[in-house]
Amino acid sequence: MNDIAIDGSADSRLAELERRLEALEAKVTAFPDVQKLEEHITERVKASMPSPVEPAQAPSFKDISLPIPSVDNLVSTARATWTLFEMLAELKLLFWTLLDRRYHMAWLTRVIVVVLLAAILTSQWWLPFAWDNIVGRIWEKIINLILGFVLFFVLHFEMRRYQEWLKKR
Repeated sequence: MNDIAIDGSADSRLAELERRLEALEAKVTAFPDVQKLEEHITERVKASMPSPVEPAQAPSFKDISLPIPSVDNLVSTARATWTLFEMLAELKLLFWTLLDRRYHMAWLTRVIVVVLLAAILTSQWWLPFAWDNIVGRIWEKIINLILGFVLFFVLHFEMRRYQEWLKKR
């Protein structure tokens, strides 16, 4: 008896599946030609886009500027950036940064400058193996260069602060 019930439900399932398959076939045959549809969409997009503008005249070589500066620009640039004058201007700025009574240098900068100068001047006494031989002297010079580099950056930062302070006045 169970076998008959199973066969009946299988037949109904098979009939349902067959009906759905026929409906799917009908829908697929009702589709329009896909290529025609794509061409129609492409034509609509082309119609909505603006047409490209033709150039009135081709550019001439006179319109093209070359990145070669004139001799006057080169000479004025070389004159303005001459290293010796820049070094003297930086030295003058450093002098006024340190001695201008109206400008208040940061206390941390003052302490760092004094400590670094003392460390550079006395490095042969406190640096291990600095007195030993040639390697020790090279070691001392390397440490002095590093300390001088840090001193340069600290003073350079303070000089830039001084320049900004002068511009605000």
